[in-house]
Amino acid sequence: MLHVLVDENDQTAWYPNYLSGLKKGLVSAGVPYTFSPTLPEDPQTPILITRFTLFDMIKEASPVPQHLYIQEHDVWNPFTNVLDLESLWIFRHPSLKAIFYTNPSMVPWGKRCLPPGSQVEVIAAGFPYDHDYVNATLNGITPSDEREKLIVFPGRMNEFYQPYLSVRLAFEFMELGYRVVIASPVTPLSHYPVAMWRELGIEVGRLPHAEYYQLLSKATAAVSVTIGGSLTLALYEAQLLGATPIAPKGRDDLPPFTEMYSPRYDLLHPREAIDMVENKVSVTIDTRWFSIDAYVRTILDTVSKH
Repeated sequence: MLHVLVDENDQTAWYPNYLSGLKKGLVSAGVPYTFSPTLPEDPQTPILITRFTLFDMIKEASPVPQHLYIQEHDVWNPFTNVLDLESLWIFRHPSLKAIFYTNPSMVPWGKRCLPPGSQVEVIAAGFPYDHDYVNATLNGITPSDEREKLIVFPGRMNEFYQPYLSVRLAFEFMELGYRVVIASPVTPLSHYPVAMWRELGIEVGRLPHAEYYQLLSKATAAVSVTIGGSLTLALYEAQLLGATPIAPKGRDDLPPFTEMYSPRYDLLHPREAIDMVENKVSVTIDTRWFSIDAYVRTILDTVSKH
């Protein structure tokens, strides 16, 4: 039995997709499981913690669970402005067996957060992406080779996704005749001059998920300027909906963690992103990191060892 600890109050757009894909994978594998916002009564039951917001439940647990596994959807890195090492106390918990990250370049950063001599496994597991969410939009779209001259900048409007750089590139795209939308899945923080950006011709703000998918289904490209990121799911969805995913890269040993997209533009030379769009560069995606079966197999193989 695998106990999947879930956060019923999570408001992120991707989390329902993660849980749905995980559930489908466990059903397909014939593995007994429970999805619950509470801890199991038996402390020997293996627990997969799906969000960092649930860590405090472990701190307060009695009896203490003996087999903990954490799914980390992001990783602390030098470009994150909210790093609090005390929040990583669970990485030192004696019951912690493994930490799963979404892609390989996160693994060494995850290991940096562990105490010296730790026996905790740090594993690249991917993301169990449930395509039903996008397929519902695809089923209502008439295929066309013509794309609107439209650029979408996805990502929350916070420092992690560099909205000021998005705006700077937006001006240059607009000079080339593109319509530009900065589409945040959450309401933009109040200190960003959103009204001013709108006056200057940029469409910016929060979009309902269905409307966002419809936008991608018309767009030429989706451009990410994240300085962290993980699988950058928004770009994967853009590809599924026919828009070219334009992803950033840094040095091999530094974020952003977007190595499943190829080619990518140099984040220190962001105009390369414009060149990729204008030159109609073809981008491929290593889809194994979005596989439900591969993700669940990694989780189950790891749990079975403990």
